[in-house]
Amino acid sequence: MRSDLLEFASVKGYIKKYIVCDMGMTALENLAPLDTWAEARSRWELLREMMHLIKTQRPHFAPLADIRPLLTLCEGSMLEGQDLLKVAGALKDMAMLRGDLEVDGFALADMARGITPLDGLAREIDVNILPTGEVSDLTNPALKQLRIRFRQLRTSLLDKLEHILERVKPAVMEDIITIRNNRFVIPMRHDYGVYMQGIIHDYSGSRHSAYVEPLEVVEDNNALNELKSDIREEEQKVLMHLTSLIVHAAQTIQANLDIYAMLDLLHAGTQWALETGSSIPELGDTIQLKGARHPVLLERLGRGCVPLDIALPNGKNCLIISGPNAGGKTVALKTIGLMIMMAKSGLAIPAQTGSRIPPIGRVWVEMDTAQDIAHDLSTFTAHATALKEIYAQVCQGDLVLLDEPGTGTDHDHGGAIAIACIDAYCNKGAYVVATSHSELVKLYGLSQKGVENAAVAFDDNGLKPLYTLQYGVIGSSRAFDILRSIAFPGELVDAAQDIVARKGNTALLKAMEDMTHAYELKASAQKERDEVSLLKAKAEVTLGAVERQKIESALKYKRLFSKLEALVQRPKRDAIKAMEELPEVIELREVLQTIEPLAEKTLRISKGSPVRFKDADVEGVVVEVSGGMAEVQSGGKRISISLDQIEAVEKTGQKARKGLRHVRAFAPVVLPIVVVGMRVDEAMPIVERALDRAMLAGQEHLEIIHGSGTGTLKKAIRGYLKGLAFVKGFSDGPEDQGGGNMTIVRL
Repeated sequence: MRSDLLEFASVKGYIKKYIVCDMGMTALENLAPLDTWAEARSRWELLREMMHLIKTQRPHFAPLADIRPLLTLCEGSMLEGQDLLKVAGALKDMAMLRGDLEVDGFALADMARGITPLDGLAREIDVNILPTGEVSDLTNPALKQLRIRFRQLRTSLLDKLEHILERVKPAVMEDIITIRNNRFVIPMRHDYGVYMQGIIHDYSGSRHSAYVEPLEVVEDNNALNELKSDIREEEQKVLMHLTSLIVHAAQTIQANLDIYAMLDLLHAGTQWALETGSSIPELGDTIQLKGARHPVLLERLGRGCVPLDIALPNGKNCLIISGPNAGGKTVALKTIGLMIMMAKSGLAIPAQTGSRIPPIGRVWVEMDTAQDIAHDLSTFTAHATALKEIYAQVCQGDLVLLDEPGTGTDHDHGGAIAIACIDAYCNKGAYVVATSHSELVKLYGLSQKGVENAAVAFDDNGLKPLYTLQYGVIGSSRAFDILRSIAFPGELVDAAQDIVARKGNTALLKAMEDMTHAYELKASAQKERDEVSLLKAKAEVTLGAVERQKIESALKYKRLFSKLEALVQRPKRDAIKAMEELPEVIELREVLQTIEPLAEKTLRISKGSPVRFKDADVEGVVVEVSGGMAEVQSGGKRISISLDQIEAVEKTGQKARKGLRHVRAFAPVVLPIVVVGMRVDEAMPIVERALDRAMLAGQEHLEIIHGSGTGTLKKAIRGYLKGLAFVKGFSDGPEDQGGGNMTIVRL
């Protein structure tokens, strides 16, 4: 899912202008919802005391230099004087803030006491380092003596060079004394050797001048550089000592900086809260935000920002917000989520005193329906992926914010998906707030016990949203009203309303009706196909059982006939007795005893039934049924015949009723059928059924609209028509009605 959909970073940006030091800026960058609400409550207490202090006295927050890089030195490293002064200044400023906060307050005083005063270290730096960053010699006699000797020797050396300048003036290029290679020299001409001896240390860019050190001052220059080295060595001893003190106190200083940074963040957050009229919320078991204002709108609109009352009563864990476009549904959604995040981060929220929030766990947000191009996902797929991730991770007590869930696909399907997700999140124990235009989602809100409904209010007179919530009602999109209010072309609005109302006789409406009819036919055909497939499967199972029974019976009676043939060879009395005792004969008698009820049930042949002889056009009435045989009274004669040689016939009254039903079953006139966009296997059942119905209705023609496409569907339909005996012929439709996109069948 995309991050910071609630614009928490913008809130931190508004607080940023009140931060005074780099450490506080880092604390602000790391600001995020805390792990527990107990930690948040502790922050609220600090915030509450800071509000009181700022109103009564302004604590001193100095813009500390960022000395954190100076604390990571290893043993043996050395800081320069200016860096040491930065550390000393930070130590003094942190100690001063501790003193300010210890005067008043309880939680803040306890927090400020965590700052360890390092006054001794600060004094040590101040005593040994001058404001310019140089090492002081006030407490270092050796350094002081070296500096005195250095100044004396330097003065003596410069005096010597002044006298030399006067003496060799004709060979001097410039009447100055300068330094090259840490040695005092005089700029002279190339022929200086006529006047004095010396060492050349450098040339000018034009090479007309040579910077010469007279031999008379070489020893003085050497002595001066030695003194300079001794002074630097003594200064480094002081710097190394002070650096060592800082390295040993680095952890304490870092801890002080962390506390100072948090206090700076609290101070900045408090100033922003007082500036915006924010308050500290209460923890409860319901969401009740009074006069809540989204910080981004508050920053942009100021007093023009309309406050929202957002409530989710006790006993309900879902809020469905509906209403017109641009009415503030998404703003309300974001405001709830952002208030929760700010509160759990220890901040005040821009809402009235007395606002309450439950101890929410994590906040899950899905409100970006744009295509995820980076991952090659469509709008709907990206949206569905986010919903799936929420379902996998959401826990009891979390808050799920959904802006128009289920969009990007068929309206009804999207509404069903939205309801399924909302219900699943609620069942997991999460709080859910969702905005929607879907009628299905609105109906869900009305029918579910734990769901509260709200609608953004709309001014019917001014045709504009009021950006407030009304509870216990559902709202409509009012899209056409809003379009008219912004002077959208009236003819386009009228056309859109006609389409919604299915008015007019345009090609678009006709196509919509045809497509709707085609969809219904397709659904009906699919249902019939499913039923046929089910019946076919059952028939195959039954047929298999019958085949097995036939084989078993054939094998059984083959064995019986074999035994009967053997019995024929025996004496008659013994054979009859043996035959009667055969298990197969006994079983056969039992089977024959069951034939009569089976015939009555399956063949509809029972006593009094009218029947017809299969081999002759002769009818009669069954007098008696017994042992697989029937006694039939026909034409004054009584005939005994096997049940499989007769068949039941319907009585006169039944025939009449059957005929009546048959007349009513004649199909109505079959309208043109539309199979545009279907596959061949989808379209052919519809075409077959339509042809059957057209024949029953006695039609002479049937129109089949199949479109052009690749031509596969058209070819398949016409190939099928060629094989039908009742089809006289077929042709393309009239050019003004689609031509080759239609086939007119003559029946």
